[in-house]
Amino acid sequence: MIKKIAVAIAVLFCLPGVALATTFSGNFGVSGSALSGPGLIVQTDPVGGNFGVNLAVGQTKYIHLFDIWTNEGAVNGDDRVPQSIDVAFNLLTPTGSGVLSGESTGAGFFFPRGVVQWDTPLEIAFGPGGSGLLSVVLNDATFNWGFFGLTPGQKYGASIYAALSYDVAPVPLPAALPLLAGALGFLGLIGWRRKRTTAVA
Repeated sequence: MIKKIAVAIAVLFCLPGVALATTFSGNFGVSGSALSGPGLIVQTDPVGGNFGVNLAVGQTKYIHLFDIWTNEGAVNGDDRVPQSIDVAFNLLTPTGSGVLSGESTGAGFFFPRGVVQWDTPLEIAFGPGGSGLLSVVLNDATFNWGFFGLTPGQKYGASIYAALSYDVAPVPLPAALPLLAGALGFLGLIGWRRKRTTAVA
């Protein structure tokens, strides 16, 4: 009996995530002072575009978003000042939006390079009451590494990928308690009827 109750509890709390899959589609755009200066001016290809991915609950997939590089040949004083770079995500299905911010800067002396670092993951809530959650993580990167000077051009740049993860919000405890009580009551009723039937026989 205890084993059946344990199985029922496990099933009850796993139900929200069973066999759930969603196709995410939308677009993104890159902006920020890093694209225009002052500081180390970077370029991206593309500066925006569309994406689409099918995810099951708990699954993560990686998609290539854009390449980043600089056409500058040296890291000067102003290039060492971090500049903002933002990637705006707009989900069309399901609907939702958010911006993942980062910084780009020039670094190094003997081995100068461009560096881009992103903030903590972007979490986009969607669905009824924000029950679904799409997490977006971008990879940090170095680009146009050189010796006593940058090696300019796109082919010496870096690729930026997005790790997309799908999750569902946990069932709030007050909402889960009636379900649990109902499941336990149902199992108790079955056990009581079985005992009664055995006693009568």
